[in-house]
Amino acid sequence: MPEFWDLIKTLFAVSRLHGCTSEEVNALKQRFGQIPQAVEEFYLTAGRTKEFQDGQDKFILPEHYKNYSWLEQVDGLVLLEENQGCCEAYIKKEDLALPDPPVYVSWEDGEAALCAASASGFLMAALAYEAAFTFEYAPEDFYYVDGEDIEEFKSRLKQYPFKMQRWLCDTEITFYSNDPCNLVAALYSESIEDDGLQLVYGAVTKEAYIKLERALEGVCGSF
Repeated sequence: MPEFWDLIKTLFAVSRLHGCTSEEVNALKQRFGQIPQAVEEFYLTAGRTKEFQDGQDKFILPEHYKNYSWLEQVDGLVLLEENQGCCEAYIKKEDLALPDPPVYVSWEDGEAALCAASASGFLMAALAYEAAFTFEYAPEDFYYVDGEDIEEFKSRLKQYPFKMQRWLCDTEITFYSNDPCNLVAALYSESIEDDGLQLVYGAVTKEAYIKLERALEGVCGSF
C-alpha cells in the first residue's frame, strides 16, 4: 500500500507515519490467538499516527484493549468506534485467521451488517473518511447533490476504489477527488427520497480547495 500511504500522509498533512510497537501488537495477538496480516501491517505502519484520531470517529488500537471494558463484549477485533458509540466496525473472531478478512459493522441493537469486503479496503476507506473532517480548507455548510445530478458529479471527479457500507445505518460512503490534496466523501442513504448524496469535503491547500470547488459548481447545493 505505499501509494495509499503517500495519499494518506498528504490528506492528513503529516510528513511521516507512526506505528504501534511490536510488543503492543504481539500482546493483541496473544489476546486473540492471531490477527489478520492486513490489520497487523496497519498497526505497525501507522497505528500511532495521532492525527488519525482527529477526525469524526475513533480508531481502536492494541492499547485500548487494556482500558476499554466494552471491547470485551464484542465477539471479534474492533477497528473503529463511531463518535457517539452508536456502532463499531469489527472483524469476526472466526475470521481472524484470514489475511484480509471482511469487516462488519454492529449497532447498539445488536444488528450487524457487512461494512467492507476486506480489512485493507475498510482501513483505506475509514482513513479517507476521517481525513475529510480534518481539512484546513472546507465549507462551513453541508452540501448535497440531487439524485438527477449524481452522474454529472461523478464525471467531474476521480473515484477512489475503496468504500464503506452501512457505517451509519443504511449509508454507503464513496470517495472522489481531482487533486491529491483534496477529497470528497459522498454519503448515500437509502432513506433519502430522491437518492441524492450528502457531501463532506475539503482540501489541505487553498489551491486544491479552489480546484475542487470549481468542479462541484452547479452540481451541489448547501442545506
